[in-house]
Amino acid sequence: MVDVADKREFLVWLINNVPFQRREVVWILNYLINHEAILKNVHVVEQAEKTERGIVFRDASQEKMEPMMLTVSGQNFASSDQIFHEIRLHWQQPLYIECIFPNPWQNALYLSVLEDNPAISWNDSVSAETINEVESYMEKEAQQATLKHLYQQIDQALEDGDQDTFVELSNEINRLKLLIKEKEVQ
Repeated sequence: MVDVADKREFLVWLINNVPFQRREVVWILNYLINHEAILKNVHVVEQAEKTERGIVFRDASQEKMEPMMLTVSGQNFASSDQIFHEIRLHWQQPLYIECIFPNPWQNALYLSVLEDNPAISWNDSVSAETINEVESYMEKEAQQATLKHLYQQIDQALEDGDQDTFVELSNEINRLKLLIKEKEVQ
């Protein structure tokens, strides 16, 4: 659960740093900021339009799209009056908001308040190819860490003059390197 103070800090940053096409976007964001009871039920997610009750706020660079769009049970509303009244009348219900602006994944405040969308899990949209790439990368990193650790142990065995441990560790490194080569061939 994201702290209300963190949500407020992000929304204040958003208002002060991101230009919007319509001033009503700022009014609605300020309303959220100033009502802690409502802000407790606000969740920053991606793809808010897929939730039961979500608002998408777009920065001014998204000229061809509505600056804000409320989706309630699959119906869309762009009127700021309708959006305001929906927020005010149903303040106890979860409200999912999405904020579209340049480079959100490089913004620490945004990342600190971003939550998983309950309507769609983030990993449902990850391709099998991407999963395989990540798993392969992680496996290679683990192997490299193991090799590094073995080399450190070999150095210690040499310093201690422990020939048996040196031979044992050398054999283990050779087995691991052979395993790595075999996987690269596949």
